[in-house]
Amino acid sequence: MMVDLSNRPRTTQKNRRLQHSFKQFYTRYRGLILFNKNIMIAAIAAIITDAIVVQYAAESITNNALVSIFSIITGTGVYFVAFAGLFYIDNRKKYIDVVTGMRDSNRFRQDAKKIVTALGVSEVVYMIGKFTSIYLLLQSNVAPPYQVAMLSTLLAGGFSTVTANLMIKTQKLF
Repeated sequence: MMVDLSNRPRTTQKNRRLQHSFKQFYTRYRGLILFNKNIMIAAIAAIITDAIVVQYAAESITNNALVSIFSIITGTGVYFVAFAGLFYIDNRKKYIDVVTGMRDSNRFRQDAKKIVTALGVSEVVYMIGKFTSIYLLLQSNVAPPYQVAMLSTLLAGGFSTVTANLMIKTQKLF
């Protein structure tokens, strides 16, 4: 029984072109891909922590506005700590001067300002969306508090991520 391998070189060549295209795309957008990866992982950590806090807070506190405030404080705290740690891990080599081997403080400061600005604006969008949605959903009593927390975090997080990416693109960080 003979196997026809006449199409194999062409398929391999197509695969190589496709791999090359992916490598070019990743090389070009590596910083933005890692930035968004860090946002997503930090957001997942915040969602899980927030759901637990809101569930317990809603069981013991009857004031939905106070529960919303606890939710924002918890989610924001976890998000920033997780994001900062992940961003540092991904970019620690970026801020080393190749010639001297020393830390490039100027470049780090410039990038830190851009990131703080982008995340600051996106957090304002997040907090407004989060507070409004969690308060309204808790008032309407459509779902258990932990589900309300997760849904409002996803909604506000989506708007926040789009805002952060637009800010990063505008500031030409990556």
